[in-house]
Amino acid sequence: MYNRDEIQLMVQVARLYYENDMNQEMIASRMNLTRQKVSRLLISARTLGIVRISIHDPNLYDPELAQELKAEFGLHDVILVSSEGLENEQLRSGIGLAAAEYLQKTLQDGQVVGLGWGRTVFATVDSLGQAVKKQVHVVPIIGGIGNQSPFFQVNELARRLAGSLGGTYRSLYAPAFIEDGAVLTSLLKTDEIAQVVALWDSLDVVIVGIGHIQFQQISAQYFADHISPPTLGHLEARGTVGDICAQFFDAAGAPVDAETGVVGIPLERLRTVPEVIAVVGGTEKPQAVLGALHGGYIKTLVTDTATAHAILAEKRGLHEF
Repeated sequence: MYNRDEIQLMVQVARLYYENDMNQEMIASRMNLTRQKVSRLLISARTLGIVRISIHDPNLYDPELAQELKAEFGLHDVILVSSEGLENEQLRSGIGLAAAEYLQKTLQDGQVVGLGWGRTVFATVDSLGQAVKKQVHVVPIIGGIGNQSPFFQVNELARRLAGSLGGTYRSLYAPAFIEDGAVLTSLLKTDEIAQVVALWDSLDVVIVGIGHIQFQQISAQYFADHISPPTLGHLEARGTVGDICAQFFDAAGAPVDAETGVVGIPLERLRTVPEVIAVVGGTEKPQAVLGALHGGYIKTLVTDTATAHAILAEKRGLHEF
C-alpha cells in the first residue's frame, strides 16, 4: 500500500513527465531523486491508474459507412477517420493526416493540382512532410487575404505542398476579395494573374476545404474586412449554407452571389475538374458538406465518422429544396 505522500509524489512526477514533457533525468534533478526512483514512480502511477494512456488510431473507421456515402452521392472515394475522443485541432490533424496519405497514394506525375485554403487544408499540407515525390504542378485557386492566419495563405500552402512532393508551383498575386467590379475585371486581365487563372482549365486534381456560413459569422478576425454584416445578411436570406474558396452555395448546391468580387475558381468550373478532394470535419459542417455534395462539387471526401453520420442524417431529413 502507498501512503498519501507517496501517491502525491507519483502525481507530481507524472505531471512533469506527461504534461511538461520533461525526461526522467530532468525530473530526477529537479526533485532531488534518483533516475531509478523516478522510473519506479512512473511505473507505479500507471499500475494504480493515476496515469491512463489512450491511443487513438486515425485510420480506424467504418468501411460500411464509407461505402454508404459513396453510393448515396456517387463519390469516387470516401476516406474516414474515427472521431472518437477527438475535438477541434486533434480532429483536423487526424483528417489532415489521412488526406496526406491519400494524396501520396493517388497523385500522379505530371498532374496539375489546384489548392484551396482553410484549417483542414493546412493540416493536410502540414502532414505531408517529406512525402513520396510526385512531379506535380501546384496552382492556387483563390487569392489571399493579407496578413491573416496561415490557414488562408494559399501561396505559402502551394509552395509547401510542391516542396513536400518535389513538384513545382505558381503563386497567385491577388487579393481574394475585391469590392470594385471594374478593378476586379482589370486585375484578371493582367498577364501574371491571367496565366494562373488559365491553368484552372487544366486542373487534374483539386484539394479544398468547405466553409460553413456560421463560421463567417463568428470569425470576424478572418473576414471582417471582406465580408460585411450586410453581405452576411444577404447570404443568409438567400439560404446559403457554405462555401468553397469563398464561392457560396445553398442547400441544393446552387451558387449564391455574395455581391462581393472574388478572385477564385467559380463553382461551375470546379464541377468540371476530374477529381475534387474535400478535406473537412466537425459536427458544425454537415449542412455545408451536403450542399457541396448536392452541387456536384466534390468527387472524393475525407472526413470523420461523426461528420459522415451527420451528413447522412441531414440528407434523410431533406425531402425537397
